Amino acid sequence: MRGSTAKLLRREIIIILFLVLFSATLFYLFSCCIYQIFLSDFFLTWHIFLEFSSIVMSFCVFAITYYTYEESNRLRSIVIASTFLAVSLLDLFHTFSYKGMPVFLTEASVDKATSFWIIARLTMGVGLFISILIPSEKKVKRNQEGLWALMTLIYSAYWLLTISYHIDLYPPLFIEGKGLTPLKIYLEYFIISVQIVTAVLFFSAYIKSDCEDIGYIHIVRSLIISIFSEIAFTRYNNVYDTYNFLGHIYKIVAYYMLFRALFVQNVQKPYQDLHTAERKLSVYVNNLEQLVAQRTAEISEANKNLLRNLDYAKNILLALLPTSFPVVKGTEFAAKYMPCEKVGGDFYNVFKLDEQNIGILIGDVAGHGVSAAMINVFINQNIFFKKEYDDGRQKIFTPRGVLMNCYHKYNEMPFPEEVYVVMLYGIYNIATGELTYASAGMNTNPLILKGDGQVSVLEADGFPICKFGSHYKPSYQNRTAHLNPGDTLILYTDGLIELDPRRPDRFSQEQLVQFITGLKDITAQEICDEISDAYHALRGDEEMTDDVTILVVKAGKADK
Repeated sequence: MRGSTAKLLRREIIIILFLVLFSATLFYLFSCCIYQIFLSDFFLTWHIFLEFSSIVMSFCVFAITYYTYEESNRLRSIVIASTFLAVSLLDLFHTFSYKGMPVFLTEASVDKATSFWIIARLTMGVGLFISILIPSEKKVKRNQEGLWALMTLIYSAYWLLTISYHIDLYPPLFIEGKGLTPLKIYLEYFIISVQIVTAVLFFSAYIKSDCEDIGYIHIVRSLIISIFSEIAFTRYNNVYDTYNFLGHIYKIVAYYMLFRALFVQNVQKPYQDLHTAERKLSVYVNNLEQLVAQRTAEISEANKNLLRNLDYAKNILLALLPTSFPVVKGTEFAAKYMPCEKVGGDFYNVFKLDEQNIGILIGDVAGHGVSAAMINVFINQNIFFKKEYDDGRQKIFTPRGVLMNCYHKYNEMPFPEEVYVVMLYGIYNIATGELTYASAGMNTNPLILKGDGQVSVLEADGFPICKFGSHYKPSYQNRTAHLNPGDTLILYTDGLIELDPRRPDRFSQEQLVQFITGLKDITAQEICDEISDAYHALRGDEEMTDDVTILVVKAGKADK
């Protein structure tokens, strides 16, 4: 991009140098009597033609910029429009006031025409200078263009009336028989200075646009030609002489370039951009079917990979769940795991701690899906139930100690603060039938189905496993319950009783308690299946909203 910009800059500098050389040559040729030979006899006709041509182009610049302002609302555009409206009117007054023209309000005179000329040139130079100082992106309110036009007309009318009727208020700019006054020459040099500075600013703006806004460079070229026009108007001694005519030639060329610049910027460029966009759209439409097929294939392949990875994750999670239960004479275990998606956040485990103690774990990670599954893996890898020593001894951690250690491990990890885990861990002594358990915010209550069909609802509260370690240290509590031979412990996650969050009464804990009272004389597996069947019957064809886990332990008599 930088190399391309440098080439464009070199090209524009060469063109500008050529314009300088061409203008100097033209200036020289007209100075060598070509004017006296061919044009001197009908100067007034040529003057009217050249001036009206510049007036038309100046008014076109105004019209194009003024009416495109409604779309852009750019302050620079309305300043340029007002400048060229004033210039077109002042040039018109200059033409009608030129020596040899009929009466226009007052009698035509050299001083009157020269005054209009100087005011027009000052207006154009200062107007363009102000416009380039205004940031191109600066906007103004809509519907203000009428006010700008009115102020421009008042400005032009002021000069028309004061110069026409009070020319004596201003110092003379041209004296018949003597030529230009020093004031006229100094004003021309001031205008030239303004144009040089303005040209430099426009060229700088062209460079900053990475040589993409060609309108700027047209204005630079116009200002260079206009500078030679002003130089010519510092040299004439007679309003009909060579230098005066040459200045008008430069002026018409400069005005054409200005017209070209603002036409390109305000009219042609949008059409060019539209044509480019249409061409790109046409190419895109022609390739659309191919692109759609390609994107569809890519999405299909990505979806297959995602499903394949989810299947891998599902198999990993299933591998973390127990494939079999401890063999304990007279005691039955059964479980049902139903993930909401391919992978879920529920987990459970039943395992031997020693010959008399069975560890029972059930938990639920907040939410479901891949993120919950990853937390699930972490919990399984970082929860410790006992410690084994080198001499064969072992220490069984209390449920309270297991949850406390898990809480501290969890807070060492950079997990999101909004993710948390609820769980319940218990130790069941098969010899005494005593169940010791602790809850970390488990939001469902363990149920004990007695042998006579009565149901006991156990307490389960506590603080969840979450990223709150820097603010709070929980104190988990060990609780105890007793399982007589024939009693059944039923643990479950909240997905079982929350079929529809909008209708919590569809399958509440109270309804679950009533349902299981009739399941006293069947096996642990049958109890698990009956609860699962009831859940599916109530859910019907509706999609699952959460993972569901059911864990059943049925106590029996242990050998003494």
